[in-house]
Amino acid sequence: MNEPFDLNKVAKTKQVPVGPINLTQANAGLRKLIVGVGWDFLPYDGEPLDIDLSCFILGRDGMTREDTDFVFYNNQQGAALAVKHLGDNRTGAGDGDNEAIMVDMDNLSFDVWRIVFVVSIYQGDEADTNFNKLEKIVARVENADSGAEIHRLTVKGGKLAEATAVKIAEIHRDGVEWHFTPGGEPIKGGLAEAARSYGILISSTT
Repeated sequence: MNEPFDLNKVAKTKQVPVGPINLTQANAGLRKLIVGVGWDFLPYDGEPLDIDLSCFILGRDGMTREDTDFVFYNNQQGAALAVKHLGDNRTGAGDGDNEAIMVDMDNLSFDVWRIVFVVSIYQGDEADTNFNKLEKIVARVENADSGAEIHRLTVKGGKLAEATAVKIAEIHRDGVEWHFTPGGEPIKGGLAEAARSYGILISSTT
């Protein structure tokens, strides 16, 4: 991991309490899941914000194993194709998920222990902007095969302390079982700091 990434180039369900959800026990036969994120803007006269969903694929030590373990708009596949970003949406237009990442848990290697999902503003620090310009971020997880929604989380933009990145969710392995933990914690320093904390160097923030 010597070379930094250049980010410039590159069924309605009942809300459950925030906390770990045992995906394996609660969803018999679950093989693939989709973590989708959507956002709504407050009235805003400036340039449109480009919001991105990324994830970090982590080993037992809580660090990425290789550069491709950082899955984002310019590296849309990781973990030997078991993790796939489903496309970059630069405007946030449309209903439902604006961006999503699919995880094929059946085909994740056994040295993958956690996957952390992060929502960030592209070049948010350089543009001196933050999530206060959003009304809300909605994150949800669904069974990719059945389309059944497992959990939904709403985070108000005003609660993100003027952050440019937020840890929105994570999944982790416990033996043969997988658990989902909703998030919502602002990341001080944005996506670049999140990447550094997981062992990835990038040459620009978003």
